[in-house]
Amino acid sequence: MELRHLRYFTAVADTLHFGRAARRVHVSQPTLSQQIRQLEEELGTPLFERARTGVRLTQAGELFRTYASRALEDVDAGRMAVGALRGLATGSLRVGYPPSMRGLVVPALAAVLRRHPGLVLSAEEAVVRRLERRLADGKLDVGLGYAPARSPDLDTEAVFDSRLALVVSRGHVLASAESVGARQLASEPFALLSPGLRVRSRVDAYFATLRLSPRIALESNAVATVLAIVRAGLAVTVLPEPRLADVERLVVKRLAPAPRSELAALLWRKGAPRAPAAELFASEVRARAKETGD
Repeated sequence: MELRHLRYFTAVADTLHFGRAARRVHVSQPTLSQQIRQLEEELGTPLFERARTGVRLTQAGELFRTYASRALEDVDAGRMAVGALRGLATGSLRVGYPPSMRGLVVPALAAVLRRHPGLVLSAEEAVVRRLERRLADGKLDVGLGYAPARSPDLDTEAVFDSRLALVVSRGHVLASAESVGARQLASEPFALLSPGLRVRSRVDAYFATLRLSPRIALESNAVATVLAIVRAGLAVTVLPEPRLADVERLVVKRLAPAPRSELAALLWRKGAPRAPAAELFASEVRARAKETGD
């Protein structure tokens, strides 16, 4: 018994017509009939009743149809799996993420590349609004942002709570504090992400709950620039706690009262097939989020 016997059998079982089945599988009707007879001989029983009024499955044919269909589905799934593996060896992956999540994305991308060095990776760092637009337009395979997404064309998969925290240099007077409140922040100079960025909106909302007008020493759309100023001891900042891009020579402190958290999420284009490389990246993101207890 070979795969072609199963394909020819299911074609006849689906159409109940040898002529239409032959056209479906692109063989002549005599060839199809011969292959069905071979299958029946191997099974030792007729699979079809042939009459002037048409073709019907026998009881054995009905039973065998279930197993034949399942076998063909398994073979097709195997082909897809092998194709996906081949794609991971030579394919590409386009990822978009906001600067505040660089500390999560870079290790995940590195893990993907270590496992599949033949992949070509493209990492785009931008504000969430632009990333959502790029993903909806099919220019990215997967993104990171927040749930719910602004775009109705995207699906979200929450992966961790994104909490705001105070970041100071190791030598800063607040580095040894258990938590930091409004009174301690009032006299501090701040380096903050630029207005219009989602994280900055969250920071401003938090300051509003404290009735605090921060003294701003620097605004930048680059997390690295903000952290460099903080690392130099020239200012403090507020950023999402778990995924800071680079915490070397920095101290992360809890804020009191605790700011409202947001759900950071994987972003997918709604209804689009998910590339194997994108799924692999997503699994790395999930694993790292779980490791940090989010």
